[in-house]
Amino acid sequence: MDPVQLAHLLRRTEYVAKPARLAALSAPAVTRAMAVDDILDVTTPVAIPSYIDHDIEGEGYQQWVYAVQWWLNRMIDSPKPMQEKMTWFWHGHFCSSWDKVNSAWAMLNQNRLFRDSAFENFRTMTQTMSIQPAMLFYLDNLDNVKTSPNQNFARELMELFTIGVVDLNGVPTYTEDDVTAAARAWTGHGVDWNTYQYKFWSGDHDYGSKTFMGVSRNWNGPDIVNFLLQENATNKLQACQFLSKKLWENFAYQAPSNVLVNELANVLLANDFAIKPWVRAMLMHDEFYSQTAMQGLVKSPVDYIVSLFHHTGYRGAQLNPQWYMESMGQQPFAPPNVAGWKTNAYWVNTSVFSARAEFARGVTWRLRQNNNNSVGTGRTPAQAVDFTAAMFGLNLGTVTRDALINYVTTQRVEEPWSGWWESTNLLTMTMMTPEFHVA
Repeated sequence: MDPVQLAHLLRRTEYVAKPARLAALSAPAVTRAMAVDDILDVTTPVAIPSYIDHDIEGEGYQQWVYAVQWWLNRMIDSPKPMQEKMTWFWHGHFCSSWDKVNSAWAMLNQNRLFRDSAFENFRTMTQTMSIQPAMLFYLDNLDNVKTSPNQNFARELMELFTIGVVDLNGVPTYTEDDVTAAARAWTGHGVDWNTYQYKFWSGDHDYGSKTFMGVSRNWNGPDIVNFLLQENATNKLQACQFLSKKLWENFAYQAPSNVLVNELANVLLANDFAIKPWVRAMLMHDEFYSQTAMQGLVKSPVDYIVSLFHHTGYRGAQLNPQWYMESMGQQPFAPPNVAGWKTNAYWVNTSVFSARAEFARGVTWRLRQNNNNSVGTGRTPAQAVDFTAAMFGLNLGTVTRDALINYVTTQRVEEPWSGWWESTNLLTMTMMTPEFHVA
């Protein structure tokens, strides 16, 4: 396994290339296939926080804080963080938000589904997700009854969760009549208000004939999922293509070719929506190790925070990242809308980077407590910059390195007495270098 490619593989699958993981997978006998299989070996179940009570009518801010910090900590402390990467991927795909669902119990049950199913079967996960309280609340299907059909879930099931709006050639994949029929099929799938568990309300279900994608029958909600992901060959292929493009853009780079998308789609199709062989095919693909892929992604706010956790040793309770994440544009358990978060260039704007800088400054104050991390002491400007870069695992480009050296040199000439500020500012600026923000 080429060391540069291995580091890239670990950054994309485990947030950072930890020295221990690099060492474990760097032996001469370790092939790409062996490294990928090791990364995907995530069979150990994860315990979801158990003491977060079930109170659907309102649960306090602190429960959300605890859940966010627990998940961010797991992202860096898990022995196989790819499970957290895929759990996050499904969280951004099948979106529900704490703000609307208003239940730690429901949101963490959904999180359990995403992590337990992270590498299992997409169709099975879709069926389960469809009737979980978190989704029933978030997309209003608990209000979907035959006398007043609600189209929210039926529409997003097709548009965002399975087949997308158009196929790879730009041809629409469904019609408004299909949305209407699917909404009627999902009537009656709601919540038992005594237990807050899923319940099928037979009296609210529309048992009439419905025509969905040209097929007339007495459709029920789960039948729609099966038609999209099992019965109809065209829809099944389209779903595989839609998902493959999204997976590649989350882990590699934007706008993959149709040829590449179809290669991955065919793996998902051949394995009847089994997820692990599909993800493995992506990580084994030569294109995943191309220059475009290795330089193709900006870290999301979550990736940025988890990287800082690793390089500083701090965790959620020490840095309180949840205070900054709304301004950064990415809060766990709270997607901005049902479409989830965008990737890559979406994170390059002044407001997002201002929030990142504010968080980096907070990390700096903690690093500098009791005058710790005086990175410039006893070092030349170049040595101080290189030492600080090494703290964060960075290989700085010439432009960045020269700019930081120039800062330290100028600081020492103009304010030779202010070594405290030199180290403080150098730490913050290193956390804000372009190199630190590329995944």
